[in-house]
Order: sequence, then structure tokens, then C-alpha cells
Amino acid sequence: MTIYEKNIEAMVLEQPNLAVKIFEISENKRYEVFQGEDPVAINILDLEKNILLYDNPVNDVLALAEMGKNKENLPFRYLYGIGNGVYLKMLLSLPELKRVLLIEEELELLYIAFNLIDFSEEIKTRKLSIVMANELNYSIAYAYLNHTDSKLFARLFELEFSSNYYTVAGELYQKSLKTMTEAFTHVIVGHGNSPIDSLEGIENHFINLPDMIKGPKFSKILKSAHKQTAVIVSTGPSLTKQLPLLKKIKDHALIISVDASFPILEKNGIKPDYVTVLERVPETGKFFENNSLEFQKDVNFLCVSIIHEDVKNAIREGNLILQMRPHGYTKYFGLDEYGYIGGGMSAANLAHELAVVLEVDNVIFIGQDLAFGEDDSSHAQDHTFTVNEETTEGHDIFVEKYGGGGQIRTTFYWKLFKDGIEDLIHKTEHVINNINATEGGARITGAIELSFEDAINKYVDMNFQKHPVELVYANEEEQKKYKKQIIDKTNYMLKMAVDIQEEVEDLFLEVQEVSEELVKLSESDKLEEIDFDTLDDINSKIDKVKEYTDNVEFNQLFMDVLQSQIVNLEIEFAPNFITSTKTDIEKKTKLIDWVMKHRYWLFLFAGGLDAQRVTIAKSISHWPQDYLDEIIIPKKKEHDYDEEKYQRLVKKSKIEEARIKAEMQNNLDSITSQLSDMSK
Repeated sequence: MTIYEKNIEAMVLEQPNLAVKIFEISENKRYEVFQGEDPVAINILDLEKNILLYDNPVNDVLALAEMGKNKENLPFRYLYGIGNGVYLKMLLSLPELKRVLLIEEELELLYIAFNLIDFSEEIKTRKLSIVMANELNYSIAYAYLNHTDSKLFARLFELEFSSNYYTVAGELYQKSLKTMTEAFTHVIVGHGNSPIDSLEGIENHFINLPDMIKGPKFSKILKSAHKQTAVIVSTGPSLTKQLPLLKKIKDHALIISVDASFPILEKNGIKPDYVTVLERVPETGKFFENNSLEFQKDVNFLCVSIIHEDVKNAIREGNLILQMRPHGYTKYFGLDEYGYIGGGMSAANLAHELAVVLEVDNVIFIGQDLAFGEDDSSHAQDHTFTVNEETTEGHDIFVEKYGGGGQIRTTFYWKLFKDGIEDLIHKTEHVINNINATEGGARITGAIELSFEDAINKYVDMNFQKHPVELVYANEEEQKKYKKQIIDKTNYMLKMAVDIQEEVEDLFLEVQEVSEELVKLSESDKLEEIDFDTLDDINSKIDKVKEYTDNVEFNQLFMDVLQSQIVNLEIEFAPNFITSTKTDIEKKTKLIDWVMKHRYWLFLFAGGLDAQRVTIAKSISHWPQDYLDEIIIPKKKEHDYDEEKYQRLVKKSKIEEARIKAEMQNNLDSITSQLSDMSK
């Protein structure tokens, strides 16, 4: 088998679409290859531009390798252009490297490199992923970054060139850089900078569990999917002008309203089929407090299980359907029949996901401005709060206008909501027509742009009559089974939290004491007395604790709370992690720095576990007594250390916590700022 055949065979297994495109090339036409005496002395001439890829292929590649020596320990690299393939192969041979994302403009250069160098093993093991520059979009970049540890090295991101030929790259390079930096920013922000939101979600989820298993099964709704057109109604400034047309088709299309649009629809006599609710805050309940009971009747309120009790109480007459966001701790309970959607960041993202899982043929967006109106309004008239709930002050982000022809002002979070919609459009474009009939606001890439009237004429069947959604509830036996699952899994989760918290607290004490000793030795100029054997032992214990973050079960139960702070700290640690050490002094210095930095890591780790355990204990106090009778609240064991000293150290660390949080926020701001600057 030739080198080319081995590469194509590997590509067929991992990236079949790209493999087909490369395989369709039978010979190189735009480029001519020159092979020197040295096997790696491969130069390529661009016949169109009359430019060689290298001045001297061997020296140029060695120069690139020398420039990249400070990145040899970096586990994730990003390369623009394959060139002759030699530099890429050198990167892939680095022992610390986990993955390379290669972005290439020309299929013919891939064809040439695939004939010259064997990349088959790296492709099969996914150490090498390849994407064409003209196909790279937010969805692809986000998926790549979010499912690896590459996000931890965001601060060190660089889109490298494989030859000077690419340094004169134009629009496609800039587009690729912008796409990657936006995806990095979204991934980091998606992990948050505070565990408070996650804890609020966990608190509400646990409170709602008994009510969820008494309610309708979301999975049963999906079995009678609506093969029709869905209209998603959001609250952008443009909604007001679209309401008269929406009223005309209300009996002939599936209407999915975001929570904030519901009061507006009531005022206009348009009853939606579904209302989506994603937020965990009590204020969301205000959208439903003043509805008439008659208007709520028969409306299906699709709510994530993390909604606040005030929201549940405000839905008095409608059908309350509690289903779960796809978090680890929600899937842990195994209540799969109640469903998992809500991976996006807004009620509109949830509405879009609902339309997709209902397998509608067409999705029409209205009121989905995702930008300020021409008059700087942020929401439609009759919005529950105010049409200027958000002001333009401090928002200097601009995106392409609906219909093109200019830019329009948006906010950071509206941009994220837009990215989420575009991501789902990209994933469903072959099975669903996504139509943006907002007629204002931001352009949603991938959506067909039509006026609402034209969209209705083309996609809404006025002869179609809707039928009520059939709801299915768990029977008595099923409810008993689900109740036992909830109780048993809660007991296990509480015990696991206590056991690991105690282990981490003990190590925190050791690290804290060693750190204080190191400071004393430094101040008294006695660093030669440092006990490096003890430091090595502690470092091993730190590694053992950090293994929990790779444990599937631990991730499922606790990382939703821990990740916000742990990810930010790991980003801060990344430069230290990849630093090369050659001398004994360098190794010892790195070890000291590593151990001392983990004082705060361990403190936050133990604190996060404790906060989650306390939150769960507080939440389940809302449960019916027959549930509580079977709950076992574990007590923390007596430790063999001085409790007074421990509390003093904890107090000291809590004083540091404000500084740590400020550092992490600065870290996040710095990364997003750097990435933003790079994308310009």
C-alpha cells in the first residue's frame, strides 16, 4: 500500500467527506513539486502566483522548529497550511503533543503532502484533524475546542504558519483566526467564572425532582412529532410589526414562544402551543404571574428542571413539563423518559432545540433580532419589563445586519445566543429549513432570509389544523421506581462528596503547611534546607486528587460546580505546566511553584464540594416527608489535625479568595481581550 493510500484509508475512517474531496484529485495542476537530494528537501511552486513555498525547504523548516522550541511541551497546536508536510510531521512527533488542528486553503496541497508523507497513524488516533479554511465555521471550531482540554491552554493559543508562503494569507486566514478566537471565548465563558449559577441550578433541580416524575414525560411528546412548520416567537424590537400576521396563522402552525413573549401574545390573542423556560432565577415567574387562567389553559410550558419555585407557582393552569438540561448531574439520576434538551444559553435556543427534536419540517424565526433596534430599543412593545431593558451603553460589538448591507450593534451575550442558533442550523440544515423572518436585527448565518409574509406563503399550510399535544404521565409503579432512584442516588452523591472533600482538605493542610515553611526558609535565606522528597510526595498526592477531574462519575456529579473555578485556575497554571526544565534548579523551582499554586486549587476544590453538599441538603428539605425518611445525611469524620489551626488556615484562605476570584476574572478578561485583539 502506498503512502497516499494509507493516508486516504485513514481519512475515510475519520473524515470521510474530506477524504472524498482529496481522492477526487488525480494530479497536481496548480503546484509543481521539486525533490532535492535530502528526503525532506521538498519545495513546491505555486504556478498561479509564481511563488515557491520555501526559500530553502530544509533551513526554513528547521527555523520554524527553532522558533517553536518554547512550545514543545504545549499539548495542543494549531497550524495554518500544510506546506510540504515536513513541519507538520515534526510537530506530530513531539512526545507532549496531544492534537494538532490543521487549517488548509488548498485541497491540492493536501493531495501533494499525502503522497509524500505518512500521516495515517496520526489521523487514525485523531492526533491530527484537518479542516478546509473555507469550511471552518463556529460550530466546527467550538465542537473541537469544547471536547478536549485545549480550552485550558487558551492563553497560549497561536495559529502558526508552516511556511512563509502562508504569511501573505488574506481573507481566509483572518476568517479562520476570528472563528477560532470566538470559539475559544465562548468555550471559556461557557464554563463561567463563578459556581453560584451552577449551585442555583442544582438547588432548583433537586427541589423539582419529585414534581418532575409526577409530570408529563417529555420523551412521549416526541413520539408524536409535528411534521409541520414551527414559528419561534422571541421578544426582539421587530416582533411588534409581525404580530398581525402571526395571529392569522395561529391555528395552522406550531407556535413556540419564549417565556418573555408569552404576555405579549396574550395581549394580542395568540395562544402558543409551547412556551420555553430556561432561566433559574425567580424573576422569570413575572412573565406568568398576571396571565389569565384561561389563557394559560392547554399551553405546554416546557421548563428545564432548574427553574425556580416561583416560576412553577406562576404556571397555575398550563401543562408544566419539566425536563432536564443535559448536565452530568441531571443525567446521573437516569430519568431519561423526562428528556434532556436545553444545551443553549437562552429560551430561544431551547425553543429552537424543541422544534428540532419535534422533527418539524420548517422553523421560522420572528422577533429574533439579537441586536438593538434602529431606535436603540432592546425588546418589543408590551415587554413585561421595558422595551429598553438593555441599553446600548458599553456594548460596542457589531455584527452583520439582517439582509446584509452594514453592521448593527449587539451585546456579548446576544452574540453567544446567535452563535448557538447558527450552530444548530449548521447541524440540521440538511433536514430542516431554517427561515429568519425577523426582518430586522442581526443576520443569522445559515438561515434563509424571507419576509414573514413570504415565509408564510411558502411554508405554512393554511388547510392544516393543529391538534392538542397528547401528554403521558408515569403510572404508580413507575413513580415508585423513579422515587427510589432519586433517593438512592442522592444518598450516594452526598456520601461521595463528603469522602472526597475530607481527602482534599487533608492535602490542603499539608500543602498549606509546606508553603508556609517554604516562605520561612526563603525569608531566612535557607532554601538549601528545602525537603524536596516531601514536595515530590505532595506533588504525587496532588496528581492523585486531580485524577478525579478525569473520572467519568466524578465529572458527572460534581464538575458542573467545580469547573467554573477549576478551569480558570488551570488556564492560569498552563504556562507553568508547559515550561521546559533542563537543569536541576529549574526542575526544583518548577516543583515549588506548582505545589504552592495548588494551595488555592485545593481550597477551591474542597470548597466547591462542600458548597454542593450543603446545597443538596438544603434542597431536599423541600421534599415530601416520605422521601426524607429514607435520606441519609453523612457527617464528616473527626480529623487528626488541630481543628483550631485548620479553621485559621481556612479563614486565611477565604481572605485570599476575593483576590483569587479577582485574579480569575482578570485572567478571563485578559484571555478574551487577547483573543479578540488577535481576531481583528
